[in-house]
Amino acid sequence: MGDYKLSISSKDKGLFGVVGHVGVGHVHSHSGFVQDDSAGFAVVAAFLRDVIDADTHIKKVEGDPSMGKIFVETYGGGVGVTRARRGLTPWELQLLKRAEDEDGIYSQSVAIKTFGRMYGQGAMEVPVALQGAITLSVMDTLVKQAPHLISVTESQFPGKIDKMVGMILDVGNVPVSFLLNINGTEGGIGPDEDLEGNTTGGDKGNLMSKLGMLEIPTIIVESKAYIPALKDKISDITFFVRAQKGIDNSYVGNALISALEDLNLSHIFSEEALPQKEGQLQALTSELGNRIIELGQELKKVDLAYDKVNIVAELAKLISEDAGAVTFMSNSLHDVVRGAGMIPGTSAVISMLVPQNYKDYYKIPMLEPMDVRNYQRIILKALKKLIIYGNEASEELKQRIQR
Repeated sequence: MGDYKLSISSKDKGLFGVVGHVGVGHVHSHSGFVQDDSAGFAVVAAFLRDVIDADTHIKKVEGDPSMGKIFVETYGGGVGVTRARRGLTPWELQLLKRAEDEDGIYSQSVAIKTFGRMYGQGAMEVPVALQGAITLSVMDTLVKQAPHLISVTESQFPGKIDKMVGMILDVGNVPVSFLLNINGTEGGIGPDEDLEGNTTGGDKGNLMSKLGMLEIPTIIVESKAYIPALKDKISDITFFVRAQKGIDNSYVGNALISALEDLNLSHIFSEEALPQKEGQLQALTSELGNRIIELGQELKKVDLAYDKVNIVAELAKLISEDAGAVTFMSNSLHDVVRGAGMIPGTSAVISMLVPQNYKDYYKIPMLEPMDVRNYQRIILKALKKLIIYGNEASEELKQRIQR
């Protein structure tokens, strides 16, 4: 296998898969969870960019105040266009310029640096729309740089800005399918992530079939997140690997853990974090709906302005934060693929955790170049292990690798 250098493949299907997505505007969830949900997008985009030598830095950002449109162009010639539902003010047009010369693969970080912070669910439409335009421009850059090597979905998903591209790269001499997903809604109101992970809906499924990704062992790259339930288990940046026992691909999970151990990077492994619980998201959705109703009932009863403003402020917090936990995916789909969009039997997911002091200072996690480099190191080392040892559940795959 030599040095396992990453290179353009002559094959049209991969033996393993790597998937990364961006949930445009999916910043908050319930119980204080907060994340940069662009990590997977950045990591996979960086793999592709490095191999084809594309420039993903932002050359120009412009806005149309009457239509609320945001236009982003990279130095690599990629263009992305989105719309902010409630339009753009002249001062927002000025602020948009702050994104110029930033690297577009860090889409949430750029949007937050431009506007200070970001909330989804329609609470802050302009930063979310900017993030969406940035990701579309990065993806367009990759396609324009290597149109004969990259496959792209062409159909428009109703009400969404979703788009996917895929490319086959060789790790050593073994072909690996890399899939890049953008999941967002028109108007900057996201998130909507029914097509995250290695789910196979619509034109995305056709693209995955073309790349041979429907059943192969797959690494799903997820967010950089603060998870309150795990805050006491970490004191620094920590990688989090999940592969539900009896449901997900434990061989992929073990390869990721082995890679993390070899690299001496702090990590946690869970085989119980992603259970399949029918009706779980429906129950959370009903719970949120009931809380909104309760606040509405309280509002109907009060007289004082002080009481009214506090109730409405609590409602705004509920919508801009907790609601992200239920709006991001359809209830019935969640019953099968769970929060990371994982087709059972195929994959394991790797994400990154930040400690309490990080969250206290930054409020919202933001991906950095070192984060992406570490993700890449882990993924390449894990792929090498999978290539060497194969997937014990598939003798055919082992024989193909050995050939």
